[in-house]
Amino acid sequence: MRHLDTEALRALTTGEPETVAYFREHLAHPCEACMDFLAKTPGPGLLDGQVDALLLHLAPARQEAPRLDEVGYARVRRGLREPARPWSRVAAALAVAAGLAGLVVLTRAQVRPPSEVKGAWDGVKGVGTLALETSVVAREPDGHLRRMDPGGSASDQDVLVLRYHATEAGEALLFQRRADAEPELLGRFPLSAGTHELEGPQGLVGISLEGESGPLTLWLVGFPSAQVPPPEEVREALTHGDMGERPVLAITRFDLHVRGGTGQNPSPR
Repeated sequence: MRHLDTEALRALTTGEPETVAYFREHLAHPCEACMDFLAKTPGPGLLDGQVDALLLHLAPARQEAPRLDEVGYARVRRGLREPARPWSRVAAALAVAAGLAGLVVLTRAQVRPPSEVKGAWDGVKGVGTLALETSVVAREPDGHLRRMDPGGSASDQDVLVLRYHATEAGEALLFQRRADAEPELLGRFPLSAGTHELEGPQGLVGISLEGESGPLTLWLVGFPSAQVPPPEEVREALTHGDMGERPVLAITRFDLHVRGGTGQNPSPR
């Protein structure tokens, strides 16, 4: 029986198919030898805690074997004396190899304004206390995922996934802006309290960068469900930077640069 070692952990991190398939089955059950190795071995240094959780959540389920996710590992953690953080590193590596499943990708041709806006913003200040934070992960053409830093660069072959933390349930409008153009509405999405990936009615939302080049800005504008702002007014406010008169809105902004026509990602993995 094969157990985890330095070579196996490296292969998992790079997504070597045979190693991924073997340890997907092997680590579905507690293994003292693998646990001891992980407890004594530093991680690959590629993933932080939030991205670990994202990758675990996005890992596609297998029909013939239990999915390796946080629920499955909870069963293992109960038998461990020390925190089982190393197990999440292996699960994250498996998820990296598997890539994103069930991702609904928004392309430039698909972007449409919401057909209906329920409710109305009454302009009352101080209604609701929703606070919002966002982070971005890029999926590369080969399925690898990497955390994006604000101001970083991405290939026009990448797909962006947004992760948010909201202090309460509500809704959000997603805008993007190319270079000096006006902000463009990509859609309206529900928000749940806590930390989640941005989802729509059909599942996780991805933003395709195909055909993009140069500076790109994303805004996620959150608000309580009972205080829906007119999208046109939000667009105008984003364009002119006068959001101070709209305290009911929670605004997050993410800037990046898209490398057009490359199809390559030089970022280290």
